[in-house]
Amino acid sequence: MTSKGDPPNRGTILVVDDHELVCEGIRGMLKAAGFGALTALSGRAGIALFRQHASEIRAVLLDLRLPGENAAEVFDAMRHVRPDLPIILISGTPEAIARQELARPGLTAFLQKPFDYAAVIRIVREALEGSPSRNRGDPRPADRACGAPPRHPPADAPAEDERPGDSEARARD
Repeated sequence: MTSKGDPPNRGTILVVDDHELVCEGIRGMLKAAGFGALTALSGRAGIALFRQHASEIRAVLLDLRLPGENAAEVFDAMRHVRPDLPIILISGTPEAIARQELARPGLTAFLQKPFDYAAVIRIVREALEGSPSRNRGDPRPADRACGAPPRHPPADAPAEDERPGDSEARARD
């Protein structure tokens, strides 16, 4: 149940990254902004979770380097099911190199690790809105300052136990 001050449920975002702390950090950021989140710690688990929830997933945050299936295989499998699916590549690798490694047309955006709350939420919202700037991908310098979620959520964020749309699903290979 949600209270009056809760952000609206903006849909579910799938996060595929082999580092659990990254998944949990992004999950917390998404929750604070009113999104639900599913997390997967491998490419194979990401594909399986995506197939189970394809109709409810609005976008994917996909790490470039994953165990098992690589990012290109995950990207192709998801786009085969949903060609219009916004897929945002996340990596500690510089953007130009990351985009060469995942040479796929239609990549929605890029987020350079480390990133912070503002960068993640801005890029996700732009991807969902189909913003023309969504492909610019290079977060503002201030957005790169920190890879961890803020210690204190924004003032208008609901309390931890009141946040809507949080899917606790997590998949491991």
